[in-house]
Amino acid sequence: MLDSFATTDHTDGKGLVVTAGDRAGFDTIDRVELLTALAEHGYVLLRGFESDPTTFSALIQSVSSRITLDPARKFAGGNVAQKIEAGLVPQGLHMENGATPWVPDLVWFYCETPAKVGSQTTICDGLYAWERLPERTQELFLSTRITFARPMPEDKWKNLVVRLLDGAKTADEVTLDDLFAVTDDDVDVKYQLRPDGSVHYKYYTYAAHTTLFGSDIAFANSILTPSVNYEPPVIEFEDGRPLDAMLMRQVIEATELETDEINWHTGDVALVDNSRLMHGRRKIRDPLRSLYNAQSYAREDLVGAVRDLTSGHQAA
Repeated sequence: MLDSFATTDHTDGKGLVVTAGDRAGFDTIDRVELLTALAEHGYVLLRGFESDPTTFSALIQSVSSRITLDPARKFAGGNVAQKIEAGLVPQGLHMENGATPWVPDLVWFYCETPAKVGSQTTICDGLYAWERLPERTQELFLSTRITFARPMPEDKWKNLVVRLLDGAKTADEVTLDDLFAVTDDDVDVKYQLRPDGSVHYKYYTYAAHTTLFGSDIAFANSILTPSVNYEPPVIEFEDGRPLDAMLMRQVIEATELETDEINWHTGDVALVDNSRLMHGRRKIRDPLRSLYNAQSYAREDLVGAVRDLTSGHQAA
């Protein structure tokens, strides 16, 4: 797998670092092999490749059927990568867009300028975190969905729809029917249009679930850090029960024990399976740190090929 490059575990047998010794381009990476490595390791860090926002965007587009976005962020140098600008405070573990009905398959990062001190991205493999939860807690998360409920400002939800419609309509032309149209059929969500143009949604999902590539259960969700750029949602179980302090303490303990850090190098690109891993960050101690983010849905043909190759071999 990726035999033409040097590969090593990222940390403690988790993740995979793929290193190009001669500044090779991303076009030298076989896409099925890349996603197979992702299925096996949960995240892949590409280091030493010829990288910039343009080649980063091209790599993403080559394995993705759709590019989505965070409506609160601005695009940088195109319409794929977005600059991460979320202040300097630490950010807890979360799935990308995990508190919304628009959860991408893949999360991408490109490091333009690494921090000189601290400011690491944190990452937690939900397969391993799941095994650390008590059996009764596992049973609860498997049997009962959680809900995220909050309003989304008019400009934010309309910009998202414009993106998911591939620009077929302008924001002024977008209607609530378009929001329904870009919401996947298997997503359980209730929308309510408000007089001010905002949309209130209530999104139903499981905190523990199978992953994009396999049938193993991963504890991957956004109950720890559901919001940065938006109004915090109301989070509860589907039956109205709160996620009480004892339960959350178990979650925090399990995820902290499985949290690792990415210390960025200039030009690094990371690909993360958003159905399996949660990510966050330490406090930003160097404001010159420059990191780009992108979100996408994987091409079905590539996912199918990877599933065929990895059936029965996913790590747990």
